[in-house]
Amino acid sequence: MKLHLLPPIILLPTPHDTADDAQIIEDWSRGLDWVKWLLGSVRARMDVLSVADLACWNDFAEGLLREAVGPALKSAWRCAHANDLAGLLAAATTLSSQLPPDACQRSMQAGAVLLKSTKHARYQGVLGRLREAVEQGSCDSHIAIVWAAVGHFFQLSLTNVIAEYIRLEWDIAARDMPAQAPPAGKFSIAGLTSQTMHDSAAESALRVVDA
Repeated sequence: MKLHLLPPIILLPTPHDTADDAQIIEDWSRGLDWVKWLLGSVRARMDVLSVADLACWNDFAEGLLREAVGPALKSAWRCAHANDLAGLLAAATTLSSQLPPDACQRSMQAGAVLLKSTKHARYQGVLGRLREAVEQGSCDSHIAIVWAAVGHFFQLSLTNVIAEYIRLEWDIAARDMPAQAPPAGKFSIAGLTSQTMHDSAAESALRVVDA
């Protein structure tokens, strides 16, 4: 009998609240290049996700990421970890109410692409049930919700899931500007990952909406 083994996985623990968070995340993320493969279909199929162009990056970081997408990623990953399909559906419903119409449509398109590309993975658990809910029309296929479930299925930590989502947004927005250096400081991928992990204000607002 053949064994189907997953590639080696580096688990990134939740960072502590220190000034070194961003550097720690950046150092660990260098060992996770294989994760880009999971989102490769989305990169290939989507011209725009949430960020229309790089000039909007800071606005995205301080707006949609902090207020909607970041909390959705956190809520969905924790629901996937708890095998909580109802929580995933609620997170998708909340996100649909928070995103502008165009961004909402692109988010669902990207999520559908990711669901299709991971359809044949075995023993999917709550990810498989989420897929069924989307196919039945009882759940919107937002990329943040689907990616959180896919990331958990592949044993990625919440921090990794957030970091790779933000990297996906940057890569798509910067596609036509390959020479553009990634942002630094608080608006870097590592900086925004750390901020999203520690931002409890937006997450509290999400819980109020869900209630």
